[in-house]
Amino acid sequence: MIDLNLLRLVPILAKEKSVTRAALKANLSQSAFSHALNRLREQLNDEMFIRTRNGMEPTPYAAMMIPVIESALSKLDTATRGPSHFDPLRDAHTFYIGAVDYFEFMFMPVLTARFKTIAPNVRLSVDILSETIKVERVEQGQLDAFIGVDNVQHIPHSFNKHKLISDHFVAIASVERTDLPEQLTIRHLVSEAQIHLPAVSSGADHIDSWLLEQHLYRPLATVVQSYAVGGRVAVATGYLMCVPFRIARELATMLPLRIMQLPEGAPSYDLLLLTHRLFDYQPAVQWLITELKAAKI
Repeated sequence: MIDLNLLRLVPILAKEKSVTRAALKANLSQSAFSHALNRLREQLNDEMFIRTRNGMEPTPYAAMMIPVIESALSKLDTATRGPSHFDPLRDAHTFYIGAVDYFEFMFMPVLTARFKTIAPNVRLSVDILSETIKVERVEQGQLDAFIGVDNVQHIPHSFNKHKLISDHFVAIASVERTDLPEQLTIRHLVSEAQIHLPAVSSGADHIDSWLLEQHLYRPLATVVQSYAVGGRVAVATGYLMCVPFRIARELATMLPLRIMQLPEGAPSYDLLLLTHRLFDYQPAVQWLITELKAAKI
């Protein structure tokens, strides 16, 4: 086995062309440098450097080795130095995040506005694919994080969990539905036609699970893929839609909708930030985690 401490002397001598100067550069005595060079010659069975009028010149074999040694030493230096520093004010970086619709609807406007000031070259790219695909991509390092919903999906042990936000469910309907009370009853939920946005792609849902525990179910008239579309359908049809309160509040500022409370005991909506232990030690990802947890929604 070749000693790496010997190999690192080769590019130094090739640059300095003098054993005296190379020894000084390597923080060695001249005799120690010469001894190391002789050991390398013996191990590689090549003269490595020849004294000429222009100084110590590498042999063809040594000249071929120099770029390989420099590349290997550079990679070793990067690997042993640890993760690089991340400066959000200066560094250009794109974070890839798998997320549910709640995150995109509520967090993206806030984060994009904040990053415009504190991280002008940082971009967020949100992927709304199935939870299984998102988990796989985080494990493969293709996504930096996954924003999921607690209690409705399996989270592998290799993930770190960070609670982002807790919300509670309410119902929305067209302002024309003046026949509905300010707080709905179970009877309303099991008799009123409703718009459904699954919490996760598997179809698991907080409200359905809660009703099922009581051996009840609600009539679902249509299924949508975003809160914005669901709100428009509610206005057009008069159907109910159960959504987290913060979503309802935003929709009611954009559309003629009213907000009603659900019966006592309705479940909460808890959003989780999930990162993988293989990758989340990186300074950039740590910065992202801090920003996501601090976002004011």
